[in-house]
Amino acid sequence: MVFWGDCTGLPNSYRGWNVFIDGEQNKITTKFSTSLQKLLEWLREYMSVDTVTFLLPVKEQQNLGVYASIGLEEEIEQQIRIPIKQGIAGRIAANKKPMIVDDLSKVEVVSPVLRQKDLKSLVGIPVPLKQDMVGVLHVGTLESHQFTERDIEQLQLVAHRIGLMVTDT
Repeated sequence: MVFWGDCTGLPNSYRGWNVFIDGEQNKITTKFSTSLQKLLEWLREYMSVDTVTFLLPVKEQQNLGVYASIGLEEEIEQQIRIPIKQGIAGRIAANKKPMIVDDLSKVEVVSPVLRQKDLKSLVGIPVPLKQDMVGVLHVGTLESHQFTERDIEQLQLVAHRIGLMVTDT
């Protein structure tokens, strides 16, 4: 189960980010999926973005597949696979570094859904998982937006929690 708390003792930039996983969490995948979906919904609202997507390695870690998404659900339905080192998510996974894209029309994307939805801006980060595996968490907007290092820091806090959730399942 995911809990949120008011972290009044933390600096302003971290208030509201006290997300933790109940130590008694059942290891059933459906509970993980439900908790993750709630976390992504909260993230979308908190960051005022249109899309939130979490990708995991598939097929011997050569590709990323969309595990959960809000706003880009078609990627799940169409079983979009992003090759490592290609597109935005693939480069984030390969380099293990965050990426900010202010104008999505100027970069290579693998998923046609990003163009179909007319996504304008995106920020993504690697999500360290077990055994050197890396997932990717990214958020995007349908209007032009300039993401900042603070946005990356906020995503990293959530990515840490997701990494703990994955490790516990």
